[in-house]
Amino acid sequence: MQAITIKLAIAASALALAPAVSAAEDDQRSSRVTYADLDLSTPEGMAELDRRIVNAAREVCEVNRQTTGTRMRSREARECFETAKNQLDQHFAQIKRDANLGG
Repeated sequence: MQAITIKLAIAASALALAPAVSAAEDDQRSSRVTYADLDLSTPEGMAELDRRIVNAAREVCEVNRQTTGTRMRSREARECFETAKNQLDQHFAQIKRDANLGG
């Protein structure tokens, strides 16, 4: 099965700004991005992979979680999302290059 599992240490990305050490720093979340069903030699396949990457980063960072009293995302969630998305993009960079070269 072709899939990448991203594990993100929340403490290392979003919560590193917190002044106090807490149990949340040990919190690790993961999300799986599968691509075996995609034809990465097509623009549609690449676009779907990009959508899956964004969705995985949102899931790991709980970007869509509602906080009582606000609809705005926390700075920590936004920073976590950017970190997770960058990690996923790096993991998939070689796979995308290979697909563009026909391999």
